[in-house]
Amino acid sequence: MALEISTVGATVKYAIETTAGTRPTTGYTEIPDVNEAPDFPMDVEVLDASNTTDTITRYIAGRQDPGGDKEFTLNHTENVITVWETMVTSSETAYAQGKQTWFEYVYPDATKSFFFSAIPLSLGNGGIAQNEVDTIPAHVICTGIGGWATKSTT
Repeated sequence: MALEISTVGATVKYAIETTAGTRPTTGYTEIPDVNEAPDFPMDVEVLDASNTTDTITRYIAGRQDPGGDKEFTLNHTENVITVWETMVTSSETAYAQGKQTWFEYVYPDATKSFFFSAIPLSLGNGGIAQNEVDTIPAHVICTGIGGWATKSTT
């Protein structure tokens, strides 16, 4: 019997390395009001390994590509602006010291979370439309993939 994992109650958190090069396992802060978080399909570049004696094209796996710019969609609240801009400032300071900012996708009914490192960028504005919940696009530049690992602890 399958035990599917739901996104109901899922959260996105971040933490900044205390030791450069070591993903934190504790002390993550929740990013509030996340409406949508980006995917990481980890596509593989396919390399043509053929030579002149081949009668069909031969391929080998190249690098996996998580994508560079990733976009979150945040519901527009005063709190989300404060939390995001605080994260950006802390991340810039840490990055200057060789430390990464890590993000965690937490699913309430799962024992594992998905982790990746990224550089968060200052918020822009998603424009204004009539009769909608206003959202803010929030961008990060992916710098690494931690993958699936045991959830962080508080």
